[in-house]
Amino acid sequence: MVIMSTNQFRNIFRVGVCSTADPETGTITAVFEDQEDRVSGPLPVITRGGWARSNDMPEPGQEIACLFLANGISDGICIGVVDDEEDPPGTPDQRGVWFEDGSYVYYDRTTQKLMVQAAGGVQFEGDVTITGNLTVDGNITRGGEVI
Repeated sequence: MVIMSTNQFRNIFRVGVCSTADPETGTITAVFEDQEDRVSGPLPVITRGGWARSNDMPEPGQEIACLFLANGISDGICIGVVDDEEDPPGTPDQRGVWFEDGSYVYYDRTTQKLMVQAAGGVQFEGDVTITGNLTVDGNITRGGEVI
């Protein structure tokens, strides 16, 4: 049985601050203030995979968690953002995405509704089929004409 010392664990799991983010390569660099502001090499960011991939990336200044090989801070991965908000968006029964401009998309399991609010509006491309009732609070425009 191999026993890992506290120092060895600290070298494998590190919490730092995102310094740079490169969405094109899916990598970030991290600064570790507890190591005299050492900066990591480019670290791939873990994102959701499969058929519904995401492009979530930490932003510079966000606190992040990283895993490294035991040989330093050059070979590793960013496993995500350490949420430091005391008041996260939504409620415990809501799962979704909230944006800084006030837009959101979330599902509320209490009301069983998918909620969408878009600061700049919503645009659909393709056919839209509605099964059920349609309630409109405002005008309907068809081909440039209000009906």
